Amino acid sequence: MEVDQAHFRRQLLPILKNIANASFVTFDLEMSGITTRPKYSAGDRAHDIGKPSLQQQYDDMRSAAETFQVLQFGITCVEEDREKEFYLARPYNFNVNPLSAEGVDLRLERTFTFSTSACDFLTKNGFDFGKVFKEGVPYLSRDEEDERRAEHSQRAKKNASIPDIVVGPEDLSTIEFSRLARKTIKDWVNDPKPDLDFVNIGNDAGSLNGFQRRLIHQMVRNEFPTLRTFARNDGSFMQIERLDLKKEEEFQKRKDARFNTLVAKQKGLRWIFEALTGGELSNIDPDWFCSKSAEDSENQWYKAQKEFTEVTEVLRNKKHVIVGHNLFADLAFLFRTFIGHLPVNVKHFQEDIHALFPYVIDTKYIATYGADAMSTRSNLKELLAPFRKIHVPLILLHESHTTYGAEFGKEHEAGFDSWMTAELFVKLAASKRLEVNGNADSDSEDSSDYSSGGVRLSETDHTSSSSSVPPGWHANQLNVNPYAALSLDSIEEKDKNIKQWLPAFNNKFWDIYVNKLRVNASEGGVCDLAEREDDERLNGLRRRARKVL
Repeated sequence: MEVDQAHFRRQLLPILKNIANASFVTFDLEMSGITTRPKYSAGDRAHDIGKPSLQQQYDDMRSAAETFQVLQFGITCVEEDREKEFYLARPYNFNVNPLSAEGVDLRLERTFTFSTSACDFLTKNGFDFGKVFKEGVPYLSRDEEDERRAEHSQRAKKNASIPDIVVGPEDLSTIEFSRLARKTIKDWVNDPKPDLDFVNIGNDAGSLNGFQRRLIHQMVRNEFPTLRTFARNDGSFMQIERLDLKKEEEFQKRKDARFNTLVAKQKGLRWIFEALTGGELSNIDPDWFCSKSAEDSENQWYKAQKEFTEVTEVLRNKKHVIVGHNLFADLAFLFRTFIGHLPVNVKHFQEDIHALFPYVIDTKYIATYGADAMSTRSNLKELLAPFRKIHVPLILLHESHTTYGAEFGKEHEAGFDSWMTAELFVKLAASKRLEVNGNADSDSEDSSDYSSGGVRLSETDHTSSSSSVPPGWHANQLNVNPYAALSLDSIEEKDKNIKQWLPAFNNKFWDIYVNKLRVNASEGGVCDLAEREDDERLNGLRRRARKVL
């Protein structure tokens, strides 16, 4: 399912509910470039002897993440339907728009860069770059939000500290403008019974320019401290009012509330990121989920508020399981997009990612664990191809998410790749489990940790419960792929050794895979997110810690 900017806020609540209900969430990104290291020129490592260190590989990847942009963000929320005995997947695809959200101006200034080789590759795979800017969902990183909030809070102090304009005696027109403005203000102030509780300063020749507005601000600030100035009618004239502390406080509250509304709208896709990391969601407005023109709009609002409260509570306490394929670069780009600048040292990157995502699984690491240098390629499509003929564990698309029903065809669309990753994960992990355990049942342990998580949330009308639809209908109707010819009766005839359900995520089976990222190009070939660095000499290289707002 592709979600654009026009429908994102209305769709946000069901997306958050699906994340809250998911046993695990897979994700994938498409970027405008993946490397800044030049080929066939100085700096090319093609002729180096030996592999680079993990730090060197991270330096290259960090340079790319700081230079290029995420163009697409795809997630697939995978839920266990124990009654019908299949995994139910809901993929989402979002184009990532670097521009300001519609109707929002937070004075963002971003420079975005495109690699011709990456764009050639995406174009050959049918990528629509126009959608990124026309329909893409905006975002705002935590660092950018901190900067905008600091700027907002300092704006009044900044205006008060603007140096005065010095007007020379030869500038007669400016002197005359200032004299007339001063006289108008004084006459209004000295009038015991003025007709209006404000006075306007304009220009008979037309709208005021920026220089004239600044002169009036300066005059009132220096000569009339009990008054306040406002630019009116898009700055065409200035309005002067008496300072009212109560009114001033109410004005500031309205100004802050409007600013918070703009920030919330600009955050866009970061709400998804915060949901996946257990971050703060309180500034989401339940009005986004309701139709104000509906006859039962008030009931809709109360229902949305109740559901949203339940969802946020589950997400706050949920131990999310995040799955991806070849995650080293994707996690760096995700961090750069939604958090801020990447740390200099790879050990600090590992710690920061682990703090955000305590339980990460890289399907490339699972696929290549124990393999040697002579192993076949491990790209996502080639790994998944042989598993398409295996129907246990059974994973199906939800009836509202059938866009990706074909076997292949939308590769390198982030949402489709996240769906392929989900299918690969359950089938690859099941095959690895069979190799390790044979027919033994190792699921006797408590599965309370890293389970599907929290309270079972209700389904809305547009995401109807799968329990009302027979599983045969899913297998025969939803997916235009090998499942189309599959009846659930035939599953019973398959190899009984393969189990439908993966081990609980607190099972020791996962210990060798969790929080390990495959980095083939580096020495050792692994980035261990749970590894810690105790070298105090590196403390000065750490990015500034930022408080989650």
